[in-house]
Amino acid sequence: MADDNNNNNNADNNDSNFPYNPTLWAAYLFAVLYGIALLWHLGQAIRYRTGFIVEAIKKITTLWPIVISQTGVIVAPAFLAAQDYMIIGRIMSYVGKEYGYINHTRITKIFVGADIAAILTQASGGSMLSGNNMDSMRVGQKILLGGLALQVITFGIFAFVAISFDVRSYRAPALRPFQREMQGMRKLWIAFYISSVLITARSIYRTVEFAGVKFNPGGDDPAGYLLNHEWPMYIFDAIPVLISVLFFAFWHPGNYLPATKGLRIDGTWEEIPGRRRFICCGRRKPAKKRPDETYPNSSVALASMAV
Repeated sequence: MADDNNNNNNADNNDSNFPYNPTLWAAYLFAVLYGIALLWHLGQAIRYRTGFIVEAIKKITTLWPIVISQTGVIVAPAFLAAQDYMIIGRIMSYVGKEYGYINHTRITKIFVGADIAAILTQASGGSMLSGNNMDSMRVGQKILLGGLALQVITFGIFAFVAISFDVRSYRAPALRPFQREMQGMRKLWIAFYISSVLITARSIYRTVEFAGVKFNPGGDDPAGYLLNHEWPMYIFDAIPVLISVLFFAFWHPGNYLPATKGLRIDGTWEEIPGRRRFICCGRRKPAKKRPDETYPNSSVALASMAV
C-alpha cells in the first residue's frame, strides 16, 4: 500500500504523461524483449516466406506521441487476433476444408473484417481518451469499450469454429496416415490455444480497466485503480501478449505449413474458384497442379481412400 501511495504521489509531482510514475527499467526491459521477438518473427517470415502472418502497425498521425503510444498498446492484440485468423485459415486449407463448418476463405472475410472494425473502433476511442474535454473522453470511453467487446465476442465465435475443426480433423480416419504432418499441426494448435486464452484475458482486463474509469467534474484527470497503477499493465497486458508472440516464434507456422497456398496435406491441390474478382488484382486464377512434383504421402492417401 505504501508503494501504491508513493507511486501516485510521485505521479502528481512529475511531468509524466501517464497517470502513474513509470518504472523505467521495466519499460526498457519489455522494449528489448518485444524488439527481440519482432526481429525473430521478421527473420522467420523472410526465411519461410510467410507474408500472411507479418503484422505491422504504421499510422501517420499528428497527435501527441503519448496518444500514439497508448493507442498502439490498446489495439496491438487485435493484430495478433488477425494473425491467428490467418494461421488457422491456412491450417484449414492445408488439412482439408471439409472438416470445418465455415470455409477458410470466408474466415478471412468475416473475422478479419470484424477485427479491422474492432481495431478502428478501439483506435478512435483510445485517441479521444487522451484529451482535456471530459465530454469527449466519456464518448471515447464508450467507443473504446464497444471495440473491446466486439473483439472479445468475435474471437469467441472464431474460437468455437477453430475448436470444432480441430476436433473433427483429429478424429478423421483419412488423416491417420499423415501422423508426422499432424504432429506439426498439433504444435500450431497448442500455440493458438495459448494465444487465444492470453489475448482474451488481456482484452477482458482492458475492458474492466476502462469500464472502471471515473470522470470527475471540474476538469480533473480520470481516475480508476487499474488506470492509475502501472503493475496491472505489465501483469495482464505486456506479459500475456509477449508470451503469445513467443509461442508462435518457437513453433513458427512457416516450419509446418507450405509456403504455397492451396497445397493440401495429401499432396493434392485445392481448387480455387477462378470467377472471383478483386478491384486491384482483376480475376483470380485457379491454383495449378504440378505434375512434376511428387509427395511421399500421396500414395498412402490414395491407398487409404481405395480401401
